[in-house]
Amino acid sequence: MSFETPLARARHMDPARKMNAVTELSKLGDQSLSNLLNDTSDPATTDRKELIQKKAELRRGLNALRDEASKSLDKKDFERSDSITDAMHAVGDYIAALDYEIDMQSEVAAVNDDGSDWGTATSNVRPMDHSEKFASIQVGNHSATHAGKFGFGEFVRGMVGQSSSMDVRNALSEGTDSAGGVTVPQHVMSRLIDRMRSKLVTSRAGALSIPLETEKTTIARLASDPTASWRLENAAVAESDPSFEAVQFQARSLACLVKVPQELLQDSVNLEDALLNAFAGSMAVELDRVALFGSGSAPEPLGLVNNPNIGQVSMGTDGAAITDYSPMLDALHDLKAANANEPSAMVMAPRTWRQVAGLTDSTGQPLNPPPAVSEVPMLTSTSVPIDDTQGTSTDASPLIVGDFSQLLIGIRTQLRIRVLQEAFANNLQYGFLADLRADVAVAQPGAFSVIEGITPA
Repeated sequence: MSFETPLARARHMDPARKMNAVTELSKLGDQSLSNLLNDTSDPATTDRKELIQKKAELRRGLNALRDEASKSLDKKDFERSDSITDAMHAVGDYIAALDYEIDMQSEVAAVNDDGSDWGTATSNVRPMDHSEKFASIQVGNHSATHAGKFGFGEFVRGMVGQSSSMDVRNALSEGTDSAGGVTVPQHVMSRLIDRMRSKLVTSRAGALSIPLETEKTTIARLASDPTASWRLENAAVAESDPSFEAVQFQARSLACLVKVPQELLQDSVNLEDALLNAFAGSMAVELDRVALFGSGSAPEPLGLVNNPNIGQVSMGTDGAAITDYSPMLDALHDLKAANANEPSAMVMAPRTWRQVAGLTDSTGQPLNPPPAVSEVPMLTSTSVPIDDTQGTSTDASPLIVGDFSQLLIGIRTQLRIRVLQEAFANNLQYGFLADLRADVAVAQPGAFSVIEGITPA
């Protein structure tokens, strides 16, 4: 007995029911179902983007039918209302069938996906510096149909039924999954990610953002340079092959729960900024932390400081306070010895910044740093710990110096949000659970050095 897919079964539904759905949609100027029925191509070989587009068209048709049914009830035209309701159920069957086909293609793609090449002619993946915006690029299969028509705040309001915007309703219909989560539209997601990136200290230090289109993305890095050599006339050229290594991103889940009072959601005039700052701020703090200090134990990425191949400068067995610029010069020497590019920043705890900025000479006058140190921007982050253990000291802190363009932060080009209404209903709050997928990689470990064991003065 052969297996019949849900879409095949939907196409074989009762002809009268099928025709009723086509007729009711046609009255509203919608040909989405008619087009789908006339398409006899095998869904298994149909491009996934095309299936998603067909599903989106049916979702919009379903919304239009829902509005028409409501008008019929207001007019007490119960016969028309019943006809539209039956059409809605038929359209819903087709949407569910398309969901099945899309999910099957996603599962097949996940099994076959062994990573994408860096910089291929067909790939949109490229590194982005701090000045570039996710909002300026088109990534993956996300539709720009609703771009610019609503913001993050309006979209979140729509998730709890407090937006009357048809664009929001359509976006919610197109992005809703079976688990109750919603895929945030591309233009809304881009604003959130750009706000988050603006808060990343590592990004301000020069770290590059990599938009990830797949669960696994592989890029190549040059592990060792080829060696040039002199040759005599007519002599063979000495062979020297460069050594390449793979750097792989594995998208990992970074979740954030934000609770919003119902009154604030209804009445706030600055909801857009408030929500963007709440989500972006909390995610930026954690992404900064793992980019610098991630343990590498699943599900946490391996951070810069725990990479065994970066340079290290120790403040001694039990740590010590910084009394001059020698530790920074030693770290900069590590970079020179590794033939690294010029450093883009130093990142340290606010306590260490105060210690370095307050250095004085033997007469109590400010101690001017040598140009090699003063030319490197000093940035602070509260993600840098001040309670590390070094020997007998339990209040030590690191300082990282390097070319941060060699620190890569991969960000998946999808963001999902779920509404948790019941969990916080007693406090008249909505809970919004956001799930962003990201990873961290170091392209050239030799471009960094960490000063370990800096204790209070």
